Amino acid sequence: MADGGTCERDDSGLTDAVKEVQEMIAPLRTAELAENLGKVSAYVQSAARAKDSKQAGDFIRFAILNLDAAMTAALESAVFRPRLASKSDEQKKASALQKTFDRIDSPASAMLEHFRTSSDPLNKYLVAGPWGHEYLKKRGVDTGEFDRVLCGLLGCEGSPAGRMMLGYARLRRAVCEVERLAKQRIG
Repeated sequence: MADGGTCERDDSGLTDAVKEVQEMIAPLRTAELAENLGKVSAYVQSAARAKDSKQAGDFIRFAILNLDAAMTAALESAVFRPRLASKSDEQKKASALQKTFDRIDSPASAMLEHFRTSSDPLNKYLVAGPWGHEYLKKRGVDTGEFDRVLCGLLGCEGSPAGRMMLGYARLRRAVCEVERLAKQRIG
């Protein structure tokens, strides 16, 4: 780059993006989420210092894996899981739900409606728990609004799990922004 000011702005933007991720993580750290969120912070910092795009991408991938693990832990603590359901029962119901939601253009709203109206505890767990969240990500749905409404339905907004659920989509976007800026810095 011809002028040194451009590089400084890029590095400053990257530094600010890393700082934003760390500030978003700080209030979410609780005993059950601390390890994964600590790793997210470390990997994001490493991505900012990466020497090449592949290395930056790998660090961000690990950051997102740990962010997803923290979200899964939050969902598992916030959503009631029926004790009598076997893995086989879960897989059969998940397959049936997937077939239903695959035919719908806006699966998030359909899943929330299903959660509200279903009397089957396993259906509720699947839709609101880790399976439902993963399904929406596979469909390319930004889960922010889904998580906000779901927290309201579960009444867990103020709990550590609820705060994680409410902050997840925004935090994931911030981590992806660090990746974009790190790769831009590398060129």
